[in-house]
Amino acid sequence: GLEALFRRHKKLAEATWATVKALGLQLFAPEAPSEALTAVKVPDGIDGVRLHELFFERFGITVAEGQDRAKGKIIRIAHLGYYDRLDMIMVISALEMLLKQMGYSFELGRGVRAAEEVFLKES
Repeated sequence: GLEALFRRHKKLAEATWATVKALGLQLFAPEAPSEALTAVKVPDGIDGVRLHELFFERFGITVAEGQDRAKGKIIRIAHLGYYDRLDMIMVISALEMLLKQMGYSFELGRGVRAAEEVFLKES
């Protein structure tokens, strides 16, 4: 039912937020993150427009980019619809690979691990 659907969206969001923190990234709206999607600030020195394009070019994954003044400054990762835990792990893994290839410094696998730890807390 709806309650289970809402719990799933919340869990996917929590895993994505944990990923953002683990990778040293920042939420676009940290005081009011959405359970529908996570808006992530693109790190300094990374071309946000190119990052958005590469998600689809390299992995066939659609993430939304920022609009208006946020274009090139954020990406938006959805949690609604037919997404499940493994879909989020795939998106997070793609994010890690792209950021690493674009020169962002972090320990590869940290985001995936953070998300997996959130998913393991499920009852």
